Amino acid sequence: MKIQISDTTSGLIHMIFASLSFSFMVTCVYLARVLDPSISSTIVSFFRVMVNLIILLIPAIFARDMRNLFGDGRPSLWFRGLFGSLALMLFFFAVQTVGIAESSFIQSSNGMFILLLCPLFLSEKFSFRSLFAIAGSLLGLYFLFDPHLNFANWEGKSVALAAGFFAALSSLMVARAGRSNTPECVVFYFCFVSFFIHLPYFFVYGFVLPSGKLMWLAMIGAGVFASIGQILITKAYQLAKAGIVTAVSYLGPVFSLVWSVLFFEQSFTERSLIGCFLILFCGTLLPFLKTKK
Repeated sequence: MKIQISDTTSGLIHMIFASLSFSFMVTCVYLARVLDPSISSTIVSFFRVMVNLIILLIPAIFARDMRNLFGDGRPSLWFRGLFGSLALMLFFFAVQTVGIAESSFIQSSNGMFILLLCPLFLSEKFSFRSLFAIAGSLLGLYFLFDPHLNFANWEGKSVALAAGFFAALSSLMVARAGRSNTPECVVFYFCFVSFFIHLPYFFVYGFVLPSGKLMWLAMIGAGVFASIGQILITKAYQLAKAGIVTAVSYLGPVFSLVWSVLFFEQSFTERSLIGCFLILFCGTLLPFLKTKK
């Protein structure tokens, strides 16, 4: 007997595994930071993009099908690359200036931005279930990271907020690109545009190659897991509505916290457990209830 899975359910499942992949990526990025605290966040993001690009180009070159990567060339693909690149670089900078906890919490505002902008960009009806799921997930993140939201370092926090806004626009462009373009095509535009956006920084500040086998392994690992996550998240936004899919994406910080405890011996407090429960319920269980195709 064949089990039928709706597009919405399939999209949510894709987002769960995308969140898992991105949590592995964050772990690799943090490992690179531990190995060399002086490493520039822009260098890390650039190598992540380059590994993404290589993984996409090799199969296309062997198949002699480069045209498929460029898809239909609609503006939303180019804007996806632009907004995604800005979100990536701003978030990595915020992590350096604010720290992982607060920058992750503030950047997670992208979920609320997506929900508010959906009616404008995607003509999706405002969903109370999506609003409740995302609001509950944000509350869970507050308990998870226990950030001290004060007026200190407002520049870095503003950058993290801007990263969340551009991440929201990037996700909306993914959904807007529709099913006429493959996930590989959508990710290619992100990598292609990101490559050129990084160049002005290197022209001004120079380019320094990282050293050490473990450092290279961490950088390549970040790119590989990012590539997998990008394909999965693109498919998720193509299959299901952006608002409800975004709620599931808050699983990423939960996964990241688990890896930080296992690999970096960071603490797991009672507040963290409360945050994980809220995210698992609001961000994961709730979107699956009464989903319709």
